[in-house]
Amino acid sequence: HQPSLPTEGEGDYTLTPNQRMKGVVAVATLVLAACMVSVHAIAPGTNWAVLVAGSNTWSNYRHQADVCHSYQVLHKHGIPDSNIIVMMYDDIAKNPENPTKGVVINQPDGPNVYTGVPKDYTGSQVTPQNFLKVLRGDKAGLKGVGSGRVLESGPNDNVFIFFSDHGGPRIIAFPNDVLQATDLISALTYMHTNKKYNQLVFYLEACESGSMFSGLLPTNINIYATTASDPDSSSYACYYDNKLQTYLGDVYSVNWLQDSDKANFTVETLAKQYQIVKQETNTSTVEQYGQTSISSETLAYFQQGPAAAAQARRAEKQSSKPVRHPSLDAVSSRDVPMAILQQRLKSAQTLGARSMVRQQIAALQRQHSQIDRIYSEIIAKVDQGSTLEQHMRKVKTTPDMYDCIDRANLAFHRRCVNLGKFENALKGLTSFVSLCQTQKADTMVEAIAAVCGEDRGEFIGGVY
Repeated sequence: HQPSLPTEGEGDYTLTPNQRMKGVVAVATLVLAACMVSVHAIAPGTNWAVLVAGSNTWSNYRHQADVCHSYQVLHKHGIPDSNIIVMMYDDIAKNPENPTKGVVINQPDGPNVYTGVPKDYTGSQVTPQNFLKVLRGDKAGLKGVGSGRVLESGPNDNVFIFFSDHGGPRIIAFPNDVLQATDLISALTYMHTNKKYNQLVFYLEACESGSMFSGLLPTNINIYATTASDPDSSSYACYYDNKLQTYLGDVYSVNWLQDSDKANFTVETLAKQYQIVKQETNTSTVEQYGQTSISSETLAYFQQGPAAAAQARRAEKQSSKPVRHPSLDAVSSRDVPMAILQQRLKSAQTLGARSMVRQQIAALQRQHSQIDRIYSEIIAKVDQGSTLEQHMRKVKTTPDMYDCIDRANLAFHRRCVNLGKFENALKGLTSFVSLCQTQKADTMVEAIAAVCGEDRGEFIGGVY
């Protein structure tokens, strides 16, 4: 109800025309403010999450453990399962090598983080194409695939994305494929253009993960990203478990997850979590990209659901058992398969067991040699007289190199070695970055085709 204003001639309440105008403006302002508050109360924004583990097999246990743990953090803080989409191969909990079936842990003697985790996309459904369809909200494209669920967020909603797997320069891996930086940025830009979020936060665990955003992620589309490493370095695995004979987590992921386990979400900001994780992750250089002003928001804006539900879940009793620092046994993600075999060799109790592990080590070494030979032959065709070692140096990437790097990476993946399946081949992509300083994309693709043929075939040692 808008009160009437007194008119001239009404005794002590007489107002001048100027006073009456000020009164009208004041009342209109109050009414408009009330309407805005009412609209916000009717349609508040909600938080959504997409959690992705891009690998499979027992040696990559840690990636699915990271993702399962991230689900538990979000679930505990009240984000409903209806707003959480999980993509993981799901071959760990019931793996033949798992002595405790149905249990996945992310730290030594830790709680089972597998309990209750949604299985939206598993097995062969874990692909870069399906991941991008989830982000774009492409329901039609995922009809009949997994749960078919996609992000249904809108302009008032915040989105949190966590991805854990292997990576290389401008590339991240899936179980049998790869996702290039340009395709990821294109999907994120599409989301912004189509008002799929208010603000979006992306945490990325992978080697050279900074290369997915550095120089690429716009600073004006309300996206804030942090990565496990800079564009040129490896990320690190941690927590080797003698019983499970694999690594349970990744240093960057474990650090942000353990911080979120104990943080006050209404007080701690994204910036504070970034500082904590950067300081604790002393094995690689944690970086941040995009619209860094978003980091002033509290964790509640992205990792928490409705206040009532979050409060109830925070009240659940949590284990306070101390955990050793993840960097104490950290190993470069690229070296994990060999590190696991070396650990198994140490713990082998019989001559037969030691002999079997030594055979596995020899097979892995042959595979490394075969991959290195392929890279060396490609290098010889485009830069005669140089070696793989000479081109494995860190090189500053510039925009004029992007097309060459991307086309070379994709050609190598399609023609030589499946980069999603053989993570140890990702390391050699650094040589392509070096070569692309002086070489054209066509030259690189032609050399790769000459060495590997038109398509991947069968190769001794299972390389391609």
